[in-house]
Amino acid sequence: MNTHKWHWRRTSLRYKLIASVLLMTLPLIGMLLYNNYYAIHVVRGQVADSYKNMLKLYMNQTDDSLNDIDSYMSTVASNGYDLLSLSQAATDTDYYSAKIYLFNKLNRDSSLYNSLSSFFVYTEHRQDYLDVSKGDQSALEEKDEIATFIIEWIHSRQYSQGSSVQRWQHVRIGQDDYLLDIVHSGDAYLGGLIKTSLLLEPLDALQIGEGGEVLLADKQGKQITDTEAVSDYGVELRKNMNDYYISGTTKKFLVVGAQSVKGEFQLVTLIPDQHILANLPYLQWVVWLITIGGFLFIPLGLYSMRMSILVPLYRVLRTMKKVREGDWSSRVELSDTSGEFHLIGGAFNAMMTDVERLRINVYEEQLNKQKEELQRLQLQVNPHFFLNTLNIVYNLAKVKNYELILEMSMSLIHYFRFMFRSNTSFVQLKDEIEHTKNYLRIQSLRFPNQLTWNIETPVYLSDVPIPPLVIQSFVENSIKHAVTLDEPIHISVHIEFMDEENDSRVKISIKDTGFGFNDQVLEELQAGRSVENERGEHTGIWNVERRLKLLYGETVSIQYANVKESGGAVVEIIVPIHPGMEEKR
Repeated sequence: MNTHKWHWRRTSLRYKLIASVLLMTLPLIGMLLYNNYYAIHVVRGQVADSYKNMLKLYMNQTDDSLNDIDSYMSTVASNGYDLLSLSQAATDTDYYSAKIYLFNKLNRDSSLYNSLSSFFVYTEHRQDYLDVSKGDQSALEEKDEIATFIIEWIHSRQYSQGSSVQRWQHVRIGQDDYLLDIVHSGDAYLGGLIKTSLLLEPLDALQIGEGGEVLLADKQGKQITDTEAVSDYGVELRKNMNDYYISGTTKKFLVVGAQSVKGEFQLVTLIPDQHILANLPYLQWVVWLITIGGFLFIPLGLYSMRMSILVPLYRVLRTMKKVREGDWSSRVELSDTSGEFHLIGGAFNAMMTDVERLRINVYEEQLNKQKEELQRLQLQVNPHFFLNTLNIVYNLAKVKNYELILEMSMSLIHYFRFMFRSNTSFVQLKDEIEHTKNYLRIQSLRFPNQLTWNIETPVYLSDVPIPPLVIQSFVENSIKHAVTLDEPIHISVHIEFMDEENDSRVKISIKDTGFGFNDQVLEELQAGRSVENERGEHTGIWNVERRLKLLYGETVSIQYANVKESGGAVVEIIVPIHPGMEEKR
């Protein structure tokens, strides 16, 4: 028991990490204990780099926040009617409704931006100013002062316009400094206001020594934040803060800055030079010892870390890469590895076994679900057609027109016989054509002298497999929406062979001489969206599209259009001659 426990500890990742780190650091620490000097310019460079990286990180976060606010305002101004509705409101009621909606939206969304002080909206033609402050903690006099300044700022057109990246401008309102950004839509303006003091609050915890300062300056090097350090000690603020420098007359400071990308300002840190030197040891004469020690001990530590951490980790990564490339049978090798990696690899292998089994179950479930949906779509029968046909037979029986009754009954027999056997995925093209002809004969009896039709198809395409009820469904849609008692219409079905480089296809064109598709319906169909009738039911076109997508996937093409010359609607369907979908699925 004790032997096994000790073995687990020795092979654990914690033990190997501690041993590796100690192997690298303890010799270096031992040599650093003998130091007494360190090059001041190296110290300054390291401190400056550290602060500069920190400032850049914070500035990047600030720029991201400013960009988020700017993107949000641009979206409100350009991609919706939230702001545009204010300038286009025809009545006072519409205007105040839009104003209340916009206020609630901005008030709700302002909580998403921590650095934001307030949103504001100004409508120029109504001279109306709306303030949306976070927390509503500002005094009334301060809000009035801000509102007056912003209105004058907008009228003077001093705000950033066009596609400028640095949209946030520094303004001074009363005794406070702000960052301001304004977008507009029509004569309605939306802006964001950020108090600069709020941007510096997270940096108050920085330990930069007594007399050190963190402040904001504009792009000309003029300080924005109220501070006495610059004037009292004669610190120079430069336009370009890419490099650090030492400045000050009565007291020296290390000046480090970071320029904002989204605004015309920069973040500057003044670090007392004596504070930097006071907290660092003097290691100048032992630099060469550190170098020699690094060459001796660091490779040993790195090798130990590689063997105990990186090699097992690479095994896991290689296996994950194989899984990502489609090899779901890959498993992590568990021999000669740490206890933690052994646990991770075992869990990963067990998970992949479960995932592989679940993928098979989900795949089979999807197959069953798609087959059930396909059969359900194909078995849908239009009850109105059935009742109308029976009504025609009844009226023919009343007038004793036995020949038409016989023709109608035979057509109905063939029609429903095809309907009840069409629960298969594909039928021959000649059977679908014959079924469509039966349907058209029935409709010709229903609409005498109002409906003519013709079907053109090459004989050599008779045995091509196509989904049942495709042609008949589009013909039925044309009759439903195009046939009227005012003008006769003609429906034509044209089928042709298309020999392409990758595959052979069949093109089916259904055209009528009616009024064509409604503009809104045509737009929805061309966009591939479902169209519903006034009762919220999906149309027959959606039924056919759904079946074709289930059978052919992305290889099917359906185009809708209106014939500009003669009027009417046209539908073009292109399907492969050899779908092979049942075998693939």
